Amino acid sequence: MSAPFPEAPRPRPRRSSFDSARRLRDLAWVALDIEATGVAWGHDRIVEIGAARFSLNKEGTVVAGERFSALVNPGLPIPPVVSRITGLADADVAHAPSLGELWDELARFLQGAIVIAHGARSDLAWLGSEALRLGVGPIGADFFCTLELARGAIAKAPRYSLDALSRHLGLASDEAAFHRALADALHTRNLFARCVAELGAERLEELGFAEPLPWPGPEVFAVRVPERLRVLEALIATQSRCRIVYRGGSAGRDPRPLTPLGFFAHEGVPYLRAWCHRDDSAKSFRCDRIATVVTDA
Repeated sequence: MSAPFPEAPRPRPRRSSFDSARRLRDLAWVALDIEATGVAWGHDRIVEIGAARFSLNKEGTVVAGERFSALVNPGLPIPPVVSRITGLADADVAHAPSLGELWDELARFLQGAIVIAHGARSDLAWLGSEALRLGVGPIGADFFCTLELARGAIAKAPRYSLDALSRHLGLASDEAAFHRALADALHTRNLFARCVAELGAERLEELGFAEPLPWPGPEVFAVRVPERLRVLEALIATQSRCRIVYRGGSAGRDPRPLTPLGFFAHEGVPYLRAWCHRDDSAKSFRCDRIATVVTDA
């Protein structure tokens, strides 16, 4: 089964004239973060967007600019597991605008900037999948990833998640807010500035920013669910629990108790995203490795 996207404009071709020799302080930057009802693009929906414009002065210090912060009515319930992480509940977004109502404003805010996000491929996947759903074209901005940047700039960090890095580097206290869009965008901005300082970089190429990440096209999101796993679609719709036997991972072949959240594709491979009750965390499972599905009904 393919994801239910309408026909939409194809991705813009990558410019061959991207100039990686430009000075960092001459550029307009936007730090971006997106929160969603889950991680299965094409099934889940965006619930919050935060973005912060900034520039870097010649000392590499952040010069703050305009901010964009918006709750989004996703048109479907926010799962309890997501509410636990973000603090957002259905009541918080019930009267918020839809993404379609916000899209033009967001596109104008990002237009012409270099956009950075932590795990930017995921943020691009959200924007690309929602653009396809809405039938609009790609946003005219160049995207780069601070997760990839930090792995080269920050040696021996215990973990490279945004919250772990921010605390490890002393950029945020233990009480700092994370997993809200604008807060995470600001954390991303500050992490970026720290990576620039660690590398002593003055130009894009010195950050390893040779080519922007590509805008994802429809083929990225096409999900073909194996017939034997179609039973999971009903469980996703009702947020019902089941158990699966999975070939792979560290948990062995014992049945795993899950709440299926949605299907998505990564590099053409279909995955099930689910909340694993054994580990009390969200996990992804390759569909071709799910041996058995046992419903609890």
